[in-house]
Amino acid sequence: MNELVSGSAFELGIAQAAITTLATALAIGIGFLTRPGRDTFYWTVAFALGMLATYGVIAGELNDAELLRRASLGALMGAPAFLWSGFRALWGLRPHAWAGAVVAVVSSGTLVAVGDSGWYGPAYRTVFLVASLFAGAFVLDWARSSARRRDRLLLPLVIVSIAFVVTGATAFVAGLLFAPSGGDDFALLRMVASLGMLVYVACALVAVLGATLRSSALTRSAVASSGWQRFIQTATERLGRAHRTLAPWSLVQLRIDDAADIAETAGTTALAELSARFMEEVHEVFPAESDIGSPEPGTVVVLVPRADAVVRDHLRTTLDRVSHIDVHGALPIRPTASAGWAPVSVVGYDLDALLLTAGAAASLASEKGGDRWERVGADTVERLLSELGRR
Repeated sequence: MNELVSGSAFELGIAQAAITTLATALAIGIGFLTRPGRDTFYWTVAFALGMLATYGVIAGELNDAELLRRASLGALMGAPAFLWSGFRALWGLRPHAWAGAVVAVVSSGTLVAVGDSGWYGPAYRTVFLVASLFAGAFVLDWARSSARRRDRLLLPLVIVSIAFVVTGATAFVAGLLFAPSGGDDFALLRMVASLGMLVYVACALVAVLGATLRSSALTRSAVASSGWQRFIQTATERLGRAHRTLAPWSLVQLRIDDAADIAETAGTTALAELSARFMEEVHEVFPAESDIGSPEPGTVVVLVPRADAVVRDHLRTTLDRVSHIDVHGALPIRPTASAGWAPVSVVGYDLDALLLTAGAAASLASEKGGDRWERVGADTVERLLSELGRR
């Protein structure tokens, strides 16, 4: 029986190593690199700690290195605390990130220090209970907010965390009340703990990636939407005042050429960084009194209170500077941009008309090869009429 349990536990260890490796890769690639922050950092640490500790346990068992196995097993107990810290950081609470490091170090030291004194069983049950308490702390923090309770992606982790606490408490109390009957009961506890950790890591990965992707999408859409709405409101008001004085204004729309291809080959992160650098260049070139907004990544709209000759110079400078943007060597091609220029002297002071004609001119510039600008004229009007006729 003992050999059967030992073999099953080893196979669970291999499965646990595989899933913690996958979880670590996804936490870094989809989590931390996509949206760097304290929460994604603590989650990455948790999964990386679980992965390295699992490797250590397996290596210790294969090489009869008991100290390595015990130290790694103790370090594994710090992972739930780091996960808990990540969710507290996500929810705007104090993360107490030191707890994970303390649990990992103290647990490792305890399991190694007891040696062959016969206290290894009680020591393991104790550190396992401590690790389960942080899973319970996660459940308590989750239950305190109705918004968190409505998050369905957290439910699997909540359920398995409750089971984690129950298992840890039961094992600890059973160790106090009943004398061990031999090696089988403790080996069985280790196998149950390994199986539970496997399920726990899987549920944690679902919760972490769900929270990361949803937070990134909501943040980007909320920032873009609110910023663009502010631009529309401000631009409408300023054009209304300019109409009364017949001041020379222009609306310029600038677009990164081949944005879809860049996103497909270099990734959305590279496109997002290119878009941010693109926006910085536009801010540096155009006058400070210009209104600048972005309806979507890779597109910048500028309302500039200047005469045509000045706008023309700003467009040339901007397009030239775009070609020198370097995003850490991640771009497959030299970036270029196309621009559509709609002066009020041609289109009038209506913002919707300016946006429509500037967009059509930018599309025309892109179709002609990009890395150029087009001023609203007869070609633009013909293009708009053609598009309207196809609708």
